[in-house]
Amino acid sequence: MNQEERQVRIEGATRIVLRPLASPLPLGFFAFGMGSLLLSGFQLGVIPPSEAKILALLFGLFVFPLQALAAVLSFLCREPLGATALGMISASWLAGSAVIYTSPPASTTISFGIFYIMLSLMLLLLGIAGLQGKPLISAIILFATVRYAFNGLYELTALPWTQTTSGVTGCAICLFALYGGLALVLEDIMHRPVLPFGRRGEALEAIEGDLGQQIGPIEKEAGVRKQL
Repeated sequence: MNQEERQVRIEGATRIVLRPLASPLPLGFFAFGMGSLLLSGFQLGVIPPSEAKILALLFGLFVFPLQALAAVLSFLCREPLGATALGMISASWLAGSAVIYTSPPASTTISFGIFYIMLSLMLLLLGIAGLQGKPLISAIILFATVRYAFNGLYELTALPWTQTTSGVTGCAICLFALYGGLALVLEDIMHRPVLPFGRRGEALEAIEGDLGQQIGPIEKEAGVRKQL
């Protein structure tokens, strides 16, 4: 058997195995909504500064691990937009919890301000990229962009109105996250869209298209092709 025949036989025997997974996005959405509401309560004065360390523990022990788990599973589900956003945001909760726990109450730091501003810029790029196919997910990411930007401004300037604006934005994030999580849970239970999710293009085909449309380009995706 020559080299060409051997290559043809190897290619003919190649199989791609798909492992079904439950959607991890509802978990990520609900955890994000919880964290956003708690942080808003702290920023708007509902949660007193004396409970800052309790808040930090909730961020580190509840919000971070659930969003990190959702990020990992989203990568396995070939959901790069949600996975990347969840991974970055989950790490920010862990960093924030450590800073809040170890810092004096009502203190600000330039390094954390720069961190938030840079994070908001990266999320802005993700949010814009996702508008073509998944506008609801992009909307949540863009709201997070606004919030992290105001968090950064507060850390850099200590202006009270920036913290208040961030807190109000966090309440909006919570509402969007709850809606998105509920929409996706109902969709998985009923095996069809129940609440409007706003998918377009290939994202819509993945739900409404046939099996061929859904897995057609799978051989060109990361994890299947030999190089990223």
